[in-house]
Amino acid sequence: MKSVKFFWCAVLSLLMLIGFIIPTEAYTGDQPVVYAMYVNDQQVGVVRFAARGLSMYDRIEKKLKEQNKDNIVIDSRVYFREIRMGTNKITNDKVLAKAIEEAIDVKLKAYSINIDGEKICYVASKEEAQKVVEDIKKPYVEAIAEKENSQLEEISLKQDVSFEEELVSQTRVISSDEAVELIFHGSQGIKEYEVKEGDSLWSIANANNIEVEDLVLANPDIEGELIRPGDIIKISQQQKMVTVVTKEKIKYSEEVPFEIEVREDNTLEKGKTKVIQQGEKGEKEILALVTKEDGKEINREIIEEKVVKEPVKRIEAKGTKVVTRTRSSSSTPVPANRGSRKGSDVAKYAQKFVGYPYKYGAKGPNAFDCSGFTSYVYKQFGVNIPSSSVAQRSVGKYVPKSDLRPGDIVCFKNTNHVGIYIGGGKFVHASTYKTGVKISSLNDGKYPQRYVTARRIFD
Repeated sequence: MKSVKFFWCAVLSLLMLIGFIIPTEAYTGDQPVVYAMYVNDQQVGVVRFAARGLSMYDRIEKKLKEQNKDNIVIDSRVYFREIRMGTNKITNDKVLAKAIEEAIDVKLKAYSINIDGEKICYVASKEEAQKVVEDIKKPYVEAIAEKENSQLEEISLKQDVSFEEELVSQTRVISSDEAVELIFHGSQGIKEYEVKEGDSLWSIANANNIEVEDLVLANPDIEGELIRPGDIIKISQQQKMVTVVTKEKIKYSEEVPFEIEVREDNTLEKGKTKVIQQGEKGEKEILALVTKEDGKEINREIIEEKVVKEPVKRIEAKGTKVVTRTRSSSSTPVPANRGSRKGSDVAKYAQKFVGYPYKYGAKGPNAFDCSGFTSYVYKQFGVNIPSSSVAQRSVGKYVPKSDLRPGDIVCFKNTNHVGIYIGGGKFVHASTYKTGVKISSLNDGKYPQRYVTARRIFD
């Protein structure tokens, strides 16, 4: 660099000496000679004397070194080309100085951040490179710290991250915050989205094919998951370059189910049960080591379990006593008119059995199950229908729920239950061991959801 400057100074001195003897116009005609100044092959301006351009360059180079405490390297190529004045005006000193400074290639020692061997970016120092890594981990550290009964055991990056000192152009060095943004969101950066009425973090994440957790990490100012119309949400456009792996110890409680003990009781009627002791769930404390990648659990290892409240066993008595019940045929209800073909007569007759016991598989006359009850009632009117509740869904003809009449068979799913409609939204049916034959409303309990169809035997 110094030899180049010396050469040009000598040449320019010689030209100036000749200029005192021979007029410039003798060499250039009517137009005087000026010089186009170049720094690193980039024209920075036009000067009357090359020496003036070199002098200005030296001042700028000295200023840059002083500003950076000589921690930079400047190796610029400076040269001039003789041109005729013509339309080429002499460049203003301020404009020239600025152009020279912009054209100078300032190199400095910086540290590259490498991920799995690939250079991602450059920062000014090794301390800044380390800060970038810590800032990437920081949201996960803070998220765990905010949880109750959770303790961070270990945090690391899944990828191999290394730093390397290099001499690079100053323009390639970025701040630690810019490096974090680049590594978190990729080279495509992020886009902004304005929250609209009805939006939620879930709907925004789903529309952009990202996870809610990533959306929260990209928007640390969000309180919980509360967003309002008009809020600006940052949305990551690219997958992160690194995966943050955390291991945390979590303490939590779980219920311990109680056991059920059944004891036979010969003083209790067979088919009946009685609770001797109510059961009560216990509780246990669990300590687990949970491994997560970018906040998503990938493994859970139970370290310790401790029962803090023992469960209380439920004890039930099961009746074994056999009781023989007889019911005389004379006490069994009979239809007022066996030959009737009216559904209303069927409904009236069916209600006479309210209070009769329920027994699985029983078809009357002293006990019934649901389909045994409906088939028995219709049999007394000279109509034989299947004793299966499922088969009864196909007898007679279909009736819409809005057109139910007394005597229609109403059918339900899940337990395949049936009964006889008696009007007013009610039906009579053999219900359970506990209640026997009873009257219920189609609008009570789970009957509305379980309702399937209705069948009419008599028009």
